[in-house]
Amino acid sequence: MQMNGTELRILAEAGIAVFEDRLVLRAQPPVTDEVLAAVESRCAGPLPGALVALWRTTFGGRLYYDLRADLGGHDVALSFAELFYPDSGAYDGLWGWIDHECALAAEHQPGWSGRLVHLPIGGFEYLDRVYVRTAEGPDHGAVVAWQQGLPAGWELVAGDRAAPLAGDLRALFGRLALERDPWEADNTAGAELRYAVDDLHDSGDPRVRELAEKLRRLVRSSVLDWRGALDRGTLIEERRLRRLALERAAAADDLALLERLVASGCDPAEEVGGGLTPVDVALRHRSSTVTRWLVDRGVPVGNSLRVGAHAVDADLARHLLDRGAAVDATALDRALHNDDIAVVQALAEAVRPDDGLRRLGLRLRQLAAQAALAGRHAAARSDAKAAAREQRRSEILKDLAGRFDPPAAR
Repeated sequence: MQMNGTELRILAEAGIAVFEDRLVLRAQPPVTDEVLAAVESRCAGPLPGALVALWRTTFGGRLYYDLRADLGGHDVALSFAELFYPDSGAYDGLWGWIDHECALAAEHQPGWSGRLVHLPIGGFEYLDRVYVRTAEGPDHGAVVAWQQGLPAGWELVAGDRAAPLAGDLRALFGRLALERDPWEADNTAGAELRYAVDDLHDSGDPRVRELAEKLRRLVRSSVLDWRGALDRGTLIEERRLRRLALERAAAADDLALLERLVASGCDPAEEVGGGLTPVDVALRHRSSTVTRWLVDRGVPVGNSLRVGAHAVDADLARHLLDRGAAVDATALDRALHNDDIAVVQALAEAVRPDDGLRRLGLRLRQLAAQAALAGRHAAARSDAKAAAREQRRSEILKDLAGRFDPPAAR
């Protein structure tokens, strides 16, 4: 979208920049020639043209779009939330990330040239980062994503992962999208974009209000329209839209939508993101109707208890175990958030003790003590039913602590 001089001035005063039809908020002034030269002096080759164009538009800021990437064979959400710039006041600034990468290269790459092949230009703190390739050659300017692996004990444990994202930064910005309309009711995820545009719309200047309408249309043009694709009969051909629709139906416990998606050709067992399938999403969100419908249709449930042991009843837990759901320290830890102690028992009977379960010993003892105290309080209130329930929970948790982390092992 083309902006005239007046519109660019209004945007700059509001801290907004537009690059490849995507809004950058908290936009910084354009980069200077001196800083460009200083950054380039740290790189293996010339700065890519698309990066220079971005920095000539805004030398840093915040992004509030959704980005997905194929990392380690999984379709994962990547946080491309910040465009790094010097002295950003965030976790680290551009120079800090450059120094960080240089220190790693010097430590791990014998004979390193002293110049970065991959320049960190954005991401989210130390967890997700986006790089552009600076070395000359056919991949000059290509964009690469890096994501730190999750710590032990989380679902989908994996080491650090990296993968190509796009041919250049312009193409990457074209992939930035919104999974929900920021002006959709109850959508808190899009609040920053909505506030930025609505603040302009509240101006008494008609030129500013007109610009706000242009920005609103621009923002909404990036919303992923899976409903439109479903109505057109093209959803099955568009992977990102298809997966988003399945995820939305599972999270909202919308069985009518899920049945319509399956009737249109969607696979109810397809991964929808981060290694999760619709049944995993449904369990995570306590979508009981969709969960039962999916389980009754025989979808794979291998990861279901790791994700949803907090949300199942004892019968469903046993059914999932019979169907091959994995049970480990992660699943048992998730079950400890379940009010039904029978779920904890069912998983504990199926799990094999290991170091991960031994590390749960202290937590189990703490929860047992808390349950015992809750039972005494209930007894003091003459609530015999609650007192008995909490006492039973305390005894079971204490027994599990002794089983998984016996005193002799400590």
